[in-house]
Amino acid sequence: MNRKCWESSYHHDSGQLQIPASLDEKLLASARAIKPRRSVNSPSSRLLSKAASGFGAIAIAIVLLHPAQYIGATPGQIGHQNNSRELGLERYRTKPGNQAATQDAWHALRTEVKAGNYMELCAQWRRQQRSVGDNPLPVDLASKARAHCRILP
Repeated sequence: MNRKCWESSYHHDSGQLQIPASLDEKLLASARAIKPRRSVNSPSSRLLSKAASGFGAIAIAIVLLHPAQYIGATPGQIGHQNNSRELGLERYRTKPGNQAATQDAWHALRTEVKAGNYMELCAQWRRQQRSVGDNPLPVDLASKARAHCRILP
């Protein structure tokens, strides 16, 4: 069978098919019976929704208006203090005398070693090798000195 002949016989046969009217009526009746689900809109669900949105609004107001967020305080730091903003920020500024105590005694030498300058490290290491009572180098600097320096006679 060629294509044209097959198509024409298919159209001829499909045109002869008839659906009984009773079947059509049953399908239409069942389709009319289908209704969309209605959303549950009970008073308790509305009350719950209003309560949740109210508590959410209160939480947002507390977060936005609480003064601790502006100074970076944690709950353990909040106490009875003078409410002046300048006094609150003064606590967090570093003191000039306190800053030297927090820095490492070997900070300058470590900075030079990180930059690749080993002259001062080698000089310090040689002084330490010659005298026993001198302040010893920290472990990390001593290992770098062993790797990069040599003892001169």
